[in-house]
Amino acid sequence: MTRSAITAQVLAANQRFYDALEALDIAAMEACWSPAPGVACLHPGMPWQRGWDEVSSGWEVILANTGYIEFEIVDVEVTVNDPVAWVTCVERITSAAPEGAGTAAAEVAATNLFVLDATGWRIALHHASLIIRPGHGEEG
Repeated sequence: MTRSAITAQVLAANQRFYDALEALDIAAMEACWSPAPGVACLHPGMPWQRGWDEVSSGWEVILANTGYIEFEIVDVEVTVNDPVAWVTCVERITSAAPEGAGTAAAEVAATNLFVLDATGWRIALHHASLIIRPGHGEEG
């Protein structure tokens, strides 16, 4: 398989992850993740979640407390070192609570690490960190 075909597969797996998140669908989210015991997730300002039980619980809380979420994924870079690949990107997120108490926007730098198994590329690590732009939040 060519490098560009593998890259396309990794990008498709990455898109499935964000599609599951936008759909607020925990079953689709679980299908994106590797069943390996070492999976991990770090959301901005949260502690590490390690193992599927912790990772799943974290996603369940996020999905239950989100009424709407949309991602624009930009600045995407894919690195493949078969059977591992990672995507670095910027997530431009627009979200709202279930009660519709207003919307929020954020930019988050993310790394999604994928492993290749018999079912295809599956995420093993999601690491996200808020981006603070110079001049934002400063008093003038």
